[in-house]
Amino acid sequence: MLNRTLKIASVVALSVSCAVLASSAAHAQNPPMDMSWAIRSQMNAYNQGQARANAAATQYYQYMQQLRAAGYTGPSLPTGVTNESLRASINAANQAGQAYNRAQFDNSQRRSNATYDYSMRAIRGCTPYVDQYGRVGYAGC
Repeated sequence: MLNRTLKIASVVALSVSCAVLASSAAHAQNPPMDMSWAIRSQMNAYNQGQARANAAATQYYQYMQQLRAAGYTGPSLPTGVTNESLRASINAANQAGQAYNRAQFDNSQRRSNATYDYSMRAIRGCTPYVDQYGRVGYAGC
């Protein structure tokens, strides 16, 4: 009877330990990627830009009101924003975005080429060569 009780106790202990290990292993896995921080960051940057643009417009408007109240009857003062400055700003933003995209593409190509080269050389045992056009090929696979 004692032997049977020990077997039951050991089975219970084993199943409890398996349950504990299984639950800790399940908790060790990464949850699905949470990008809410990026969305909040983008929304925050947008809101800051809108607030600063609104503050600049309000400051200009109040300054013009002060001038009018003091008797100024001429045209509105130039704001410094022209078609050329807007175009230059938009072009600079586009160029920065294109440079970022190009850098990401180049980095992806480097990683892909390194992985492919490792696969061909180390795993498949191929020998690299360069043809007359400068392209890398593999022989002896």
